[in-house]
Amino acid sequence: MRRATVPPWCWYLAFSAAAVIGYFQTPDTWVQTVCYDTIAASGVVAMVVGVRRNGGAAVRLWLMFAACQLIAVCGDFTYAWYARYLDNSSYPAPADAFYLAAGVLEVVVLILVLRRRLPARDAAGVIEALIIAGAFALIAWVYLMKPVTQSSDFTIAGKLVAISYPVIDLLLLALLARMLVGGGARNGAFRLLAAGMTSYLAADYAWALTDHFEFEAGTFASHLMDAGYLLAFVLYGAAGLHPGIRTLAEPVQVAGQRFSRWRFVLLTTATMIAPLLLAAQAWRNDNRVTDAGAIVLGCVGMFVLVVTRMAGLIRQIERQASILGRQTEELTELAQRDQLTGLANRRAWERALPLALEHARRDGTVLTLAVIDLDHFKHFNDRYGHQAGDRLLKEAAAAWMSGLRGSDVLARYGGEEFTLIVPDGGAQAAALLDRLRPLTPSGQTFSAGFAVWNGEESPDALFARADAALYDAKGAGRNRVAVAAA
Repeated sequence: MRRATVPPWCWYLAFSAAAVIGYFQTPDTWVQTVCYDTIAASGVVAMVVGVRRNGGAAVRLWLMFAACQLIAVCGDFTYAWYARYLDNSSYPAPADAFYLAAGVLEVVVLILVLRRRLPARDAAGVIEALIIAGAFALIAWVYLMKPVTQSSDFTIAGKLVAISYPVIDLLLLALLARMLVGGGARNGAFRLLAAGMTSYLAADYAWALTDHFEFEAGTFASHLMDAGYLLAFVLYGAAGLHPGIRTLAEPVQVAGQRFSRWRFVLLTTATMIAPLLLAAQAWRNDNRVTDAGAIVLGCVGMFVLVVTRMAGLIRQIERQASILGRQTEELTELAQRDQLTGLANRRAWERALPLALEHARRDGTVLTLAVIDLDHFKHFNDRYGHQAGDRLLKEAAAAWMSGLRGSDVLARYGGEEFTLIVPDGGAQAAALLDRLRPLTPSGQTFSAGFAVWNGEESPDALFARADAALYDAKGAGRNRVAVAAA
């Protein structure tokens, strides 16, 4: 028995995770910088090697994605060079150019990937992504962007740079949400890439909010946030090594998706952010809401998006109900029709006869039931084959229907036997059946027996009398019509 081999991406993920854990033991010196950049660069190398080996239709896009991470690594090294070697902590710094370039390029690459992956229109997915991104946009404005615009500590360039980071994060968050609510299979590469983006955004927001609230992060907290970035690099590298990267950018089907429970929870959480932010500000500031305008705008935007999404769900349910209704009607029709002749089948006839008797009783009219049987049908089948026999049944049904009224009900009872309900027929039913006999195709004939309802007997009793008359017609030599005894 062959032992299962561990795929390369699993080995890389395990060793890199161990390296990230080991990073917590590094001192705040060049050793820490070298360890950090080595782990991050390994993710870039792993993605390049994996993408080139796995191939696929979007190799160039994934190589561009790896280039984004390499630019970010260059930014980390540049930041460390200025801080450790030059003792320069100016802002904006050259490292910001690398970070922002990496973020913008990553946004562009992910947009191109999503355009390939989700080529069909999906208004519902776009609305859900906007709900999630809109909720975080409110947090970013209140805690990260508005304070920068009001601060006198930044130059104009510094303000632009400081605001650019949360804007890029919001774009990445919107793209991540679009990935998660979009259709298609969630293979291993998809999960690794989504986990990497989540880890990166969590670390970025943690750093930004720590700075806003002036929280002095200790060594462990600082290492923990660094670990979020490192895990993002590692998960991206594992995604590149995973064979699923080949199909990750291929078009997927987005129509008819089920509104899953996790999506409901995610969207509910996002819509609760604005009122929770309102409550938090009121609690901290003695019922005074400093960002009332932004929160009101956020609540209105969320309300509009949620109502639009609900309207889409209602339209989807109505379409599905309409389709289900049509399918039900078609299935009901098929269940009551004989597939070969197109006539009513025995089940439909057994429902129609009691209704016809009830109408005859209510209206005081005469009703006749006839049983028809093709003569020597078995011999015809044996001589010409079953296909010819089926054709005879089909053509005979069509020919007889052409000689009947709209109120008459002709049904296939089984095999070569048919039943005919003739409202207001009476004794004239014999003449009607005699007119139908010459219409039988392929030179064939039929025998028939009919019975006039006496106004009291059950459907089974009426059929039994008509069936007995049929056997009388057969016994008399076939190709004739016999009437049942009263």
